This record gives sequence, C-alpha cells and structure tokens, in this order.
Amino acid sequence: MPTPAPTPEPPPPEVKTSVAGKVIDGYISGATVWLDINANHVKDADEPFAVSKAAGAYQLELNESQKACLPYATLYVDVPVGAVDEDTGPVKAAYQMAMAPQLRPLTPEQVMNISPLTTAIWDQVRTRLTATSANLNSCEQLRQNQQLRESMSSEIRNVMGDLVSRYNLSEARIHADFIQTQDTGSHALAQDIVKGLKAGYAYKQQLHAQYPDARFIRAEVYRGRGTDNINDRAGVWYRNVSVWRPSGYRHEWVMLDDSLTRVTRVLNLTVEDSQPFGNASLKTTRSAYNVDDMNSDYGCFTHESVAQVRDGVTYELVVQYADPKREADPLACLGDAHATPGTPTLLDYYAHYTKGLVSYTNVLRFSPQQPEFGALSAWHHLQGKGGQLDFSPVIARIAASGIRFDEDVLLATDSWYKRSTDDTDLRITVEKANAGPWVRITTRTDKTTYKECSTDSGKTWVSCTR
Repeated sequence: MPTPAPTPEPPPPEVKTSVAGKVIDGYISGATVWLDINANHVKDADEPFAVSKAAGAYQLELNESQKACLPYATLYVDVPVGAVDEDTGPVKAAYQMAMAPQLRPLTPEQVMNISPLTTAIWDQVRTRLTATSANLNSCEQLRQNQQLRESMSSEIRNVMGDLVSRYNLSEARIHADFIQTQDTGSHALAQDIVKGLKAGYAYKQQLHAQYPDARFIRAEVYRGRGTDNINDRAGVWYRNVSVWRPSGYRHEWVMLDDSLTRVTRVLNLTVEDSQPFGNASLKTTRSAYNVDDMNSDYGCFTHESVAQVRDGVTYELVVQYADPKREADPLACLGDAHATPGTPTLLDYYAHYTKGLVSYTNVLRFSPQQPEFGALSAWHHLQGKGGQLDFSPVIARIAASGIRFDEDVLLATDSWYKRSTDDTDLRITVEKANAGPWVRITTRTDKTTYKECSTDSGKTWVSCTR
C-alpha cells in the first residue's frame, strides 16, 4: 500500500502593518478611511480601508505592497450622511477630508490624524500640481519619479507656510489631535473649515455635472480672517473655484451669504482658452474683476499669451489689451461684445526655470513708449496667426534681454520683477524689482516666516522698515 503524501504546510499568514489615527472635526465615527493607491481620487475595491469608531479612531491593515505605497499615496476620509460627529451629532451633508502623501518612511508609532486642517493642505497641493502637471497617477509612479516627489514636497512646504501664515497655526498644531489637547483655537478654526468643506464638496458635485469633461475641479469655501481689508475681510465667506478642462480653464471668486449657497458679490470671473500656435501654445484669457469698489461696475480684461519650453526654460510673451467699456454684470465681460481684443497696451516677457530645488520666475514689462514694444508690432490679435508667426525669434529676444534672475536687465522697460524660490532646505524667497529694495522671506523651522530687506543688491540684509 503506497505511503500517503504528507499534508502540505499551510502558507504563512500574510504579514500586516497597522496604521492608526483619528478622524477629527469633532471626533467622527462611521467615516471610511482609505488609501488611494492608484491616485484616481476614487475608492476602488482593492484599496485598503477602515471605518472610524468611537473618538474617531481608525486602524488600517496594510499588506507589504500597500505599506510600501503608504508614504506616496493620499489618505482620504469619506464622511457620509449618518456618520456621527461627537460635537454636533449625525452628519447631515456628506463631505471628504484628506491627508497629503508624507513622502518619507513612517515610524511605527506615527499617528495619522486626518482633519479639516490636513485637508486644507492637500486640497491646495493637489490644485497646484494639477495646474502644472498631469503626471500624478499612482503611488508607484510617485515613488519612482524624483522630480515629481520634489515638486510635491515643494508644494507641501509652500502650502504649509501659507496655512501657517493665514491662520497663525504652527505645523505641530495642524497635525495634532486638537480635541485631546483642548486646543480651542484650532478646534474653532476646524469647525469653520469643515463648514466650508461641506459647501465646497456639494458645489463641486454640481460642477462635475456641468463640466463632465473636466480633468480636475477645485471648489474652496472659506471664511475670511481679516488679513486684508479688500481680499480677506474678517467674517466674510468666500468661494474660490477652478475648473481645468481639455480646452482651457475657468475660475470664479465670489462672496457668499452665511448659508454658503447664495452669491452676494462676484469678485472675479476668468475664462482661459488654449490652442496650439505653431510649435508653441496660445492662451486667450478674458476676465471680469472688481474687488476694490463694491458699488461700481466691473472692469473687463483680455490678454493673450504665447509660451514654449526651450532648453528647460519656459519662455512666454503676454499681450495685454485695453477694454474701456465697463459692465454692471460680470458675465457680460465674457460675452460677444468683448470677444475681440482692443488696443494692445502692455507686453510682458516671462521666463520660468529651475536649477535643482531653486525655481525662478522673471518678468519684464514694456509699454508703447519702449522700443521693444514697437519691435513686436506684429504680435497682437494672435488668433489664427499660428501659421504666420514664428515664436523662435521672440524666444531669442527674451533670452537676450537680461531676463534671468542673475542677469542685468539690458532693455528699456516700463518695469521688471524677478523672484527666486529656494527649497533646498526651509524655503527662502528673494524678490527684486526695478524700484525699491530687494526682499528676502525666510521660513523658520516652525514654518513661520520673517522678512528682510537689502538696499545693496543682496550683500547685507536687515529687517524691513515696513
């Protein structure tokens, strides 16, 4: 009788790694926390998830490949109707929160708290990356693409600095459990932010229905903190919306009533259309704008820009046009009566480039009084001229103008401005212009900043007098 085959050993159990944290507005139970491995902003069946319990606590169980993905993927929280906010009771309007990729290995004891404050960071970072790159499509791609990681890391530092500046919060307070620490200031701020998140989430769903071809939509609703009497009035609710479509871009910035559903004042409407222009691209931008005088009509603005990348530098020519007719209705500025640009009034030369982790943006401006304005007399009313005009000679003129940050401006200009942003360590921004001192803004380790001025071309720096 043959000897029976031995019973095979069972496979070893799959090793799992736990990632824990809290979902915080008040503490939220009944919310779904999930890891967006393929970066499509949708919870897929094969992506790990957990449902938050009492005190907002959640625990994700990750296999080895998911654990490797964690530093390079976004953690999302879907808060459905019926989830429970321990501060206010059952949730009546669904919304979403998030935490940006950490871009570094996580320690075993690290806690991943997800709140309106972490969401504000990711929303801004995702918006800026979408505006400049369509390359973010998986955690593996982010892990393999150093340039994309550096770009995201730079944006996270930038947005963190903006958040620290706007709300006067340290980075530690942004990521902390502000309920447990009884941080009433952060808690009150989070309640404002989550009210805006709910309104922005609902409005974004309307926009997705309106623009089914949009590749990304951002709808930020926030309460002004009083940092600027014109652009950020204390207690006023604002809605800032951007829609990126294959054919161009649309932006609106409005004031809302306290219900966050009715527009009380339009501040800016902008529509940008993009099309090829020979080997370059042409963007036509029309906008209605009025933030200074709430009782006056809107200014209507049009400009055209031609841009092309050459040897790692993005060169851009911008033509601005006069439009003396003002409108009581901002939508009229985007209508047929303003479709044809008026008289050219300004030309701008732009150059954008990076060296390592230092980025540069430089612009020279010319009015009709400068010879350079006349030298480009053919470069206006550019629709349909892509086959007639060659952008290469314009690139050569821009490159030879002294436009780079470390060059002297070689042409007569109406004005010029140059900025460097060094993200090698903590961010340092240096700005210089045709008038006034140089300005340097340095980021401290707690993400706050301080400003210095120089009147000797950056040799010595002192605190700015104002």
